[in-house]
Parts: sequence; structure tokens; C-alpha cells
Amino acid sequence: MSGVAHKKELWLFTTRFPHGFREAFLENELPVLCDRFEKVVIFPEHADGELRPIPANAEVRHPIADPFKGAGPAMMLRNARVVVKLLRSLMKGAPSWEQLREQWPYLRARVSQFVHRAEVIRRELMPRYDPERVIVYAYWTHDWATVLGVVRERERRLRYFSRAHGFDIYEQQNRNGWIPFRSFQLEHVERVYCASRTGMEHLRSRHPDIAERFTLARLGTTDHGPGPHDPSGPLKLVSCSFLIPRKRVLLLIEALKRVTVPVRWVHFGSGEEEQRVKEAAQDLPPNVKVTFMGMFQNADIMKWYRAHPVDAFVHLAELEGGVAVAAQEAASFGIPLIVADSGGVRDLVDARTGVLLPQDPAPDEVASLLNNFQAGPMATATFRAGVRQTWSEGFEARRVFHAFVDQVLLAHEQGTFAME
Repeated sequence: MSGVAHKKELWLFTTRFPHGFREAFLENELPVLCDRFEKVVIFPEHADGELRPIPANAEVRHPIADPFKGAGPAMMLRNARVVVKLLRSLMKGAPSWEQLREQWPYLRARVSQFVHRAEVIRRELMPRYDPERVIVYAYWTHDWATVLGVVRERERRLRYFSRAHGFDIYEQQNRNGWIPFRSFQLEHVERVYCASRTGMEHLRSRHPDIAERFTLARLGTTDHGPGPHDPSGPLKLVSCSFLIPRKRVLLLIEALKRVTVPVRWVHFGSGEEEQRVKEAAQDLPPNVKVTFMGMFQNADIMKWYRAHPVDAFVHLAELEGGVAVAAQEAASFGIPLIVADSGGVRDLVDARTGVLLPQDPAPDEVASLLNNFQAGPMATATFRAGVRQTWSEGFEARRVFHAFVDQVLLAHEQGTFAME
């Protein structure tokens, strides 16, 4: 079935994509989706940021003019039954009454917003929904998965599946360590495709009664060919992440303070910790030079990799979700990986591709690796070829996304997404 186009339409519900910079990994998936479906309609929850280029048979629609608008009293009354179910889901999932009370004003507003969005979807989209021809896909098991569940309460013919990546899998990545509305989401979504084996196993252990509903479907990245290799000169490092606490870029700076060899470090990304990170980097020793590139479109980062030799990619995130896409992209160029064990990164990072550090590595441990890198096997062309081969076998975009669409289409044709 792989590679065969179908006369079906895909409705893809995203957070922002194709607006702005986020959900960059969809840039790799969307071309395959457009190859396999006659039409792909994208529904971003938020419409802030410039539009990125998309294939000709994809289009963007914005049925929700204001995602923060809540339902009025009459609309809430019409949806009283589902409102009660949403509230029961909150009470069932909350770790304690104290934490539920703490978040209650926010969660109450969310219920109202979900009901309003669901009413818009029912009015604007459901008249043209044909379950035989239209496949509905929520890119996160998050807000859209909840809204579609609210729609399904009154439109039982609606069927949809979702992906799950990180914060929509792991409770500890959410405020107070719980995912609001989780039981409601899982009551209605027919299949959750998990971006990593670790994430899939976590969901299966948390929800054993519906364990068969969680399936592995990794993300993948596009093949741009091997990157240039120049083992001479300073150690050339790259990192790519938002500058936020859980990405632990400050930990990398602490490690680099202990490195004695010449280093050229380039970082892609910005965020709330940007000023703090840049101030900390001012204390790096003279042998370490750093360039903060800021936010780049994904396509521009790939162009940079094609033109600049990189010795190693370093990623020390404390709370990763799936198999960090930035690490996949580096591996696709044959760049060895030095990555902390978090989320699903161990699906990619092992002795064939680099070094899997402990989840909480010490700065001295990272510094020792970097000091000895150029004299070790990871600096060789042979090792880099092996990195690229491992990536190609498990994470090349067209391979993994065609296999994903094969699963989706087969499940749709069989009348259920609940299959292995």
C-alpha cells in the first residue's frame, strides 16, 4: 500500500502549524500526507506568525476566529451533559482537591472554550464530514483531542485519531504533574500514535484497560545528504532547542567551562532563558567561542548543516518528549550525538550513533567527553557513516511517514483504529 495515493481527504488539527516556527517536524510529515491524500486541510488552533510554504493540495482554514472565546450560558446549557463529563474527568484525574481548586479558574475557562470551539466545528465542518472519505487527525493528544471529543458527544459518527509526543504523554511535564481532561480525551480518540517507544509504554502502563489503543509511530526527518566533515581545527559543536529551563542549555555552558580544547559552539533557538543563557556564556573561557543564531526556520537550519562541518550535536534536555527531532536532523547528516537520556531519545541514541548520557549528567562528565572527542572513534568518517545509516533505517521521513499512513488507511478501511 505504501506510496499509493487515495481519494480521501485528511483534516489535520494543529496548534499553530503552518504559522510561525513551532511544530517544525510537520514540515517533514506534510509532504508525505499530501502525496497520499487527495487533499489535506489544516486547522491551526492559533493563527499567529507568518505562513510557511505548504504543498499545492494542502490548504489552511481558521474556523475558530478567537480560540479564547468561551461559550455563553445558553450554549453551556445546551451542552450540559458533556460539560458534566468534562468536569468529572477533571475530578477523576486531579492528584488532589487542593490542586484542582488551585487551577479551577483556568480549567473552568477551558471547559467554556472547548464547548464554544466544538459548536463552531459542528456548525462549520460537520456538514461536510463524510466518515467514508474524510480522516480526522489531531496532531497532539491535547486541546483539539478534547474539542473533537466534545463534538463526538453529539456527532457519534465522528472518528478521529491523534499523535502524542511529550507533554501530552508525561504527567510530570504539566503543571502539578497531571494532564487535565485525560480520561475524556482517551474515551473518544480511537487510536493514539506515539512518537517514541518509551512514550507508548508509559501510556500503556498508565491506561492498561485500553493499552491496545497506543501504537508506536515515530517521527522522521528528511534526507539532505551527508554533511561536510572536517576533523581539523577546533571542536565544532551544535545544539538546537528552545532556551527554556527543561532544555538545560545552562548545563552545557557549565560543561564548556571545564573544557580545555578549542571549541566553536553554535546554538539555534531562543526562549524565556535567552538573556540568562547569554549572560552565563560570557563567563566561558577564551578557548570556547559561541554563536547564538536565534530562531531559524527549519529549512534554513538544514541549509546551514549542509554548508558547515559539525563534529557533534549536544542535547542535554531534562524532559524530552519523543525522539528529539533536532537530534534526528543532526544524525541525518552523519553528525554524532551526545544526548541526555530523556523521553524517547534512546530509540535513536546508542553506541552506533553517539553517547547516551544519564538523565542528569554532571558537567564534568560532559566536559570529559568533549575534551576527548577528537581523539576517539566518533570523530572518524566511518563512525559518521554509521550514524547516518542508523538514522536512515529508523527515522528517514518518507519511510516512517509512509508506514504511518499505511497504518491509518488500513485502520480506516477496517472501520477501526484499534489495531496493532
